[in-house]
Amino acid sequence: MLCKKYANVYKLLVGRVTTNIADSLFYMAVLWYFKETRHSPFMVAVLLTVTSGIDTVSFGLGPLIDRIPMKNLLNYSTIIQAAISAAVVGVLQLGQGGIGVDAVVLILYTASTVLSTIIYPAETKLLPLFVAEKDMLHFNGMFQVTYGVLDLVLDGFATFLIATTSISMTVVISGVVFALALLTYGRLQINALAKDVLESEEYFTGSYWKDLRIGWQTLKDEKNILELILPLCVVNFFYGIFDVGLPYFGQSYVHDSAIGYGGLLMASSLGGIAGAFLVQHFKLGKKSMELFIAICFVGAGVFRLLVPLTAGLSVLLILLNSAVSSLWLTMMNTDFEALVQVSFSSAVLGRIETINDSILSVMIPLGTMAGGLVVDRLGAISTQYIYGVTLLLAAVYYLGVVRHKAKK
Repeated sequence: MLCKKYANVYKLLVGRVTTNIADSLFYMAVLWYFKETRHSPFMVAVLLTVTSGIDTVSFGLGPLIDRIPMKNLLNYSTIIQAAISAAVVGVLQLGQGGIGVDAVVLILYTASTVLSTIIYPAETKLLPLFVAEKDMLHFNGMFQVTYGVLDLVLDGFATFLIATTSISMTVVISGVVFALALLTYGRLQINALAKDVLESEEYFTGSYWKDLRIGWQTLKDEKNILELILPLCVVNFFYGIFDVGLPYFGQSYVHDSAIGYGGLLMASSLGGIAGAFLVQHFKLGKKSMELFIAICFVGAGVFRLLVPLTAGLSVLLILLNSAVSSLWLTMMNTDFEALVQVSFSSAVLGRIETINDSILSVMIPLGTMAGGLVVDRLGAISTQYIYGVTLLLAAVYYLGVVRHKAKK
């Protein structure tokens, strides 16, 4: 009965998983083409810049995500992605290398990445239509567990596939997986009531620019969310600094090789999966979600500070504290996602999600640029302290916001 009641949610999850797998295979194949076949560090850098840059400007896709009927958006986007995979195979097979082929592959990759940037917020805006507010954390946590497990295995699986078959065959497989995602999206059932919510005239004018402005204005008017997003920008900036210092910290305090960095990444990934499992057991209302964000920041900050404080004592303690800090951050991110979903109508949620992504994404590259200077002048261990203190200050801020609201 439970499976039937939430059949659309599970279809959405399967669609997201298959799209994620296809994206990863396609990305790794194109990356490997530029790295190993073309031996071009410049094109690898361009590829990575495109990947992060699209997130930064994704707010421009919001009105399209909200305006186009959901099933059409998911189906057509996935069909085009499958066609792009086929086109890339054709280009790689027929082309003899050179700048022209590189440019075509890069353009096709960019188009596929834009479509993925459309699909993910589209799925996010559908979830509130399928589940009650009290179940949002549970299902968002379930999605996060799936992503965490996929992140652990996908890159390794993709490189294994490339090594044992070929770049072209890996792209072919990505196209087949996109087709599987299409079958899943085609089976989604959006009832009349959900369609009425998605097509609410309150949020649409018929003009792209006016609809985009409505998205920004709606976010601005919902001060509860705006008060949470702006400090998250600061946290993301300092995360960029932390991220630059992490490989150096791992090599200095965990193991004097790439194993040290890999160990820290693995610990964080496992902690994130544990956090996504744990958060599913909470049933929180909107007000409780805001307080829970502050609590999660306290936990993440304390255990992040314990990482450098125990650096001279035990590698196991470093890894354990890293995992627990990641656990708290994953619960916070999942809770924040659910809070956004219950705070806005699904009719405008595509614009809200892409605006949030753009605001938050732009801060990490700025932090990474500053991170090089911090590591060079203060050492890698300083980035751990800086990030930990930032998390605790964010907790103080959020506790202050919650307390101020309680007095009203």
